Amino acid sequence: MYNFEELDDVTRAFMLKEFDAEWDRGNPFLPKSITETGKAAFRSIMTEAIKNGNEITLTQDLAKPDYWQSHYLRRDGTPVSINPQKKAEMVARTEFNTWYVRGLCKRLMEEGIKECQVYRADSAYQPRGECLAYEGRNYPVELLYAGHRARYWPEETANREAFSIPVGPNCHHTIHRVKN
Repeated sequence: MYNFEELDDVTRAFMLKEFDAEWDRGNPFLPKSITETGKAAFRSIMTEAIKNGNEITLTQDLAKPDYWQSHYLRRDGTPVSINPQKKAEMVARTEFNTWYVRGLCKRLMEEGIKECQVYRADSAYQPRGECLAYEGRNYPVELLYAGHRARYWPEETANREAFSIPVGPNCHHTIHRVKN
């Protein structure tokens, strides 16, 4: 379970406001392997997790097999089966953390706080090298706010070199206020 140090009602309210704004713009991020049934349920499931849950409850709610395609195709055309539980876990970790970072950044900006610090919120089986480079370092809050999904969404404007936390799927890093 991730340790989201500032996951309180105030941060949750900012998370929800930011999440709703993305949906209201009409081009929300949805996982590529989600089915039409999953798409129809995603906003309400994510909203409930933001209001009252975490990445664990989100995983449980997303793990229905009918929310996920049965397989995907590798670049070479080889089909690969999708495990709904594993897919739900990966999406839940990444999505909940994405909204936590976005909401906390907005909160910190409104409080006049200029910098935040990246930390590991949960242990990782094999930590990503790019994540490790950011761990324990301070960054401008506005930089992280602006980096929201910049690496992959929307696809037509994605910048794979953009700075964002989480840096990608299953990233175990998040942010908190700078600690002295």
